[in-house]
Amino acid sequence: MPVATYGQLPPLMQVVGMLPTVLLLPPILVWAALFTSHASRNKDKSLKRIIGERAMRYAFGNFTIPQLQFAFGTTGVVYDKWTKQTKQAPMVDDLDDGAKLYWVGPKRTDRVLLFLHGGCFVLPINDFTLDFLRHVQLELEKQKIEVGIAVLEYSLAPYAQFPTPLKQASHAVDFLYSTGLKPGNQMLHPVDGVSNIRPPTGPIGGICCLSPWASLTTDAKSASEFDGIDVIPLKVVGKLGRELLAAYPETESARAFAEPAKASAEWFAGSERVVSRVLITCGGTECMRDDIVQLGELLKRQHSQTEVVVQNGGVHDDMLIDFMVKETKLGELTPLVISWLAKGWA
Repeated sequence: MPVATYGQLPPLMQVVGMLPTVLLLPPILVWAALFTSHASRNKDKSLKRIIGERAMRYAFGNFTIPQLQFAFGTTGVVYDKWTKQTKQAPMVDDLDDGAKLYWVGPKRTDRVLLFLHGGCFVLPINDFTLDFLRHVQLELEKQKIEVGIAVLEYSLAPYAQFPTPLKQASHAVDFLYSTGLKPGNQMLHPVDGVSNIRPPTGPIGGICCLSPWASLTTDAKSASEFDGIDVIPLKVVGKLGRELLAAYPETESARAFAEPAKASAEWFAGSERVVSRVLITCGGTECMRDDIVQLGELLKRQHSQTEVVVQNGGVHDDMLIDFMVKETKLGELTPLVISWLAKGWA
């Protein structure tokens, strides 16, 4: 049987196999609306938010990664569709090693937020994350802060492994500095596990980590405690983590990239010379919570301007799901992130 490559049609049986899974989704969502909407964990959530979380958990738990990659397309495909739907002018910069930068809104390089999307190293960015970024940009503009937002398209597993995404992220930083960007005017949202890219002169203005994948293993208490509540099932995170971990060399430094939550505090020594401020957020009911909090505590030992925020009742990437379901009342993390960014550029 031929092996599919990213963006191409998987073997026919995989596509056909998606149909029963799709057909089962509507009754599952009806069940969620009828019988889980009154659960204590959902008391402050709208019905569409409850349904959206259940749909995401079902998709991650029941479709294979090749099926999801086929359904979502690449970051480039998502970006092209989004710019057409929102009537944005597409702006793309080609980088080394096949990486690309996609600009959200107007391209400007005096102040830049470099966004390195999540997706467990296997999935592209999605349209509602682009909606979130555009919202952040427009809210900053209301405060007279004009910011360019660049989204990095890095190579995904299983077609690329560590350290390829790290190298591509470094290319993005180098490219932005080549445009004349000053280090203090860049904010960085790091891809999972890539967190010590050094600027040429002076520290990066800030790093904001939204539900970062702080450990590729799943032995933290929260991993099992919130399985079935969080939007990413434990079995999926565990399987992907094991597969990705195999690509990392058996050295202390490489393993620290794979599991920064389990690195020594000394591994973060000197971080204040690399970045001025750090914000780490997570949901109170996400499987990765304990690892994310542990990462924050380690970083605090070496960096005094580290802030960790745990959203009560939140799930993985909680603020992004608000944009997925077109929520009118946003949770606490979106305005908090905007305020944190604004303070860095004040």
